[in-house]
Amino acid sequence: MAEGSPIDASAFDAALHVAEGWLTANRDAVNAINVYPVPDGDTGTNMLLTHRAALDVAGASLPGGIGDYARALAEGALLGARGNSGVILSQMLRGVAEELTDHPAVDVNGLCQALVGAARAADEAVGDPVEGTMLTVMRDAARAAAASAERGDELAAALDSAVGEAEASLARTPELLPRLREAGVVDAGGMGIAVLLRGLHSGLTGTPLPPPPETPIGEVELGGVAHEGHGYCTEYVVRGTELDRGALERALVEAGGASLLVVGDASALHVHAHVDDPGPAISAGARVGDLDAVKVENMQAQHERWAAGHRDAGDTLRPSEAEAAPPRLGLVAVAAGPGLAAAFRELGASAIVEGGPTLNPSAGELLDAARGAGREHVFVLPNDSNVLLAAQQAASQEPDLVTVIPARSTPAGLSAALGYQPEGEPSEVLAQMTAQLADVRAVEVTRSVRDVTLDGVTAETGDAIALVDGRLVARADSLEEALLAGIGPLAAGAEVVTIYLGDGVGARSAEAVKRLVVDAHSHLEVDVFSGGQPHYPYLASVE
Repeated sequence: MAEGSPIDASAFDAALHVAEGWLTANRDAVNAINVYPVPDGDTGTNMLLTHRAALDVAGASLPGGIGDYARALAEGALLGARGNSGVILSQMLRGVAEELTDHPAVDVNGLCQALVGAARAADEAVGDPVEGTMLTVMRDAARAAAASAERGDELAAALDSAVGEAEASLARTPELLPRLREAGVVDAGGMGIAVLLRGLHSGLTGTPLPPPPETPIGEVELGGVAHEGHGYCTEYVVRGTELDRGALERALVEAGGASLLVVGDASALHVHAHVDDPGPAISAGARVGDLDAVKVENMQAQHERWAAGHRDAGDTLRPSEAEAAPPRLGLVAVAAGPGLAAAFRELGASAIVEGGPTLNPSAGELLDAARGAGREHVFVLPNDSNVLLAAQQAASQEPDLVTVIPARSTPAGLSAALGYQPEGEPSEVLAQMTAQLADVRAVEVTRSVRDVTLDGVTAETGDAIALVDGRLVARADSLEEALLAGIGPLAAGAEVVTIYLGDGVGARSAEAVKRLVVDAHSHLEVDVFSGGQPHYPYLASVE
C-alpha cells in the first residue's frame, strides 16, 4: 500500500495473511525453542492455529470497517486460542480491537496505538507479567512503534522500529529470565511475536521478507497474500507406523490445501487444511494410514451465518439434540491415549477432549465439550500446563457453568478425578477434587529432544530423562532407570505408585516395571496400566 494511505480492513487482513504465511514458514523454528528438552515444544503451532482461527472468523467481516474487522479477529482468537502462547496472543488481539473500535480505517498513529493496546491487554490478562517472555517483546516493540509515530515517522519507519526492537528484545530475553539463560535459548513466544510483526510489516509496506528457515513447513507464499476464498475446513487424524509428515504435507498441497497444518509424530498426525474439495485431501490421508476423527466444515455456510447475524461460535461440533440429555454435573478431561481416556471415563468423565503434549485443544473445543457434559455445572481437567490457560479462557465465557480444576499433568488429573462425585454438590465436589491435587506428585519419563543442562541435570539428545511436577530431575541410560530416579526421592513419604505405560510399551513390560519399583521400594503399593499416551513411555503418580 502507498506510504501515508489509511489502513482499511482489507489491507489489514491481507497483511495479517502475510504474517500467517511467515509464521507458518517459521513454525518449526519457534517450536524448537523449548526450555525443557521434552517432545511438546508447540509454541509456534499454538500461535499459528490461534492466528488462523482469528483470520477465519474475521474474514467474514471485511465489508465493514477496520474496527469491525478487529473485533471479529479478537472474537475468533478468543475461542480458537490454543496453549499458553495462543491465549496470550488472543489477549493481544483483544487489545488491538479495543483501540480500533469504531474506526473505518487507521493511520500510522492509530496502528501504533493498537500495538500499545495489544501489549497492555496481554499484561493485564496475565496479572503478574514475567519479564523475558512474549509479553516483554510485545511491550518493547509497541513502545518503539509509538515513539516513532510521535516523531512523525511514516508507516514503514514506525514498523521498522517495532520489528527491530522486537528482535532486539527477543535477544535480551535470556538476560531477564534465568531459566532461558540456563537452557541456552531465547523465549519461543517472543520469537513468535517478532515473526508476526515482521510479517505484518511486509504485508503493509511491501518490504521483502528475509529468506525462510532451511526447513519451512509446507509450501508458503510469502508475497502479498489475499484473503482466501470460502471452501471446506477439513480436519482428521491419520494413524499408522512410520508416517511421513513431509510426504503427507506435499500430497495435501497438491490437493489444493491452504492454511495447511500437519502436526504429530510417526504414529499419529493431526491434519488441518482449507480446500475447495475435501475429497482429495481426505484421500491423501487415507493413502498413508487409518483415518480417525474426520471433520469437514463448510466455511461458505459459516460465512453466510455470519452475514445473517447468526455467526457460529467456533469450529467444533456440538452434541446433537437427539443425544441423551447430559447429567446434572459433568466432568471433562483432556487426555491423549486410549488407556488414559478409559481411566478418566471410569472415574466419571462424561466427555474426553483429545489432547496433551504437541496437540493442545482450543478454548472453543473445551467450552463446547463442557456445554455438552453437564446441565448445571461442569468441571474441566486440562491435565497439561500448556492447556490450563485455554481451559480458563473457556471457563471465563460461562463462569456459572464451568470450573477448571488446575491439574497440570495427567497423573494429577487422574488423582483429582478420584474426588469427583457426579451426584454431589458442586462446591463440595470442587473442594474434594482440589484436595486430591495436593496429595499427588507426577513423574514423566521420556527421551531428551536436544542437548541441555537444566536444573543441575545435563542430558544429550536421546537420553532417558525424568521430570517431577514439570522439573527435570534425572538423566539415565534407560527409561526404566529414569523412572526409578524420578520415583526415588518421593518414595519415602508415599504409599501408592500408579504407572501408565505409553504407546509402544508392550503389556509384557507391566509386570517387569512393577517388580522393578517394588524391589527398590518394598513398602509401596504399585499398580501398572496401559495408558497408550504418545511421547512419554512412562507416566506415574506418586501418592
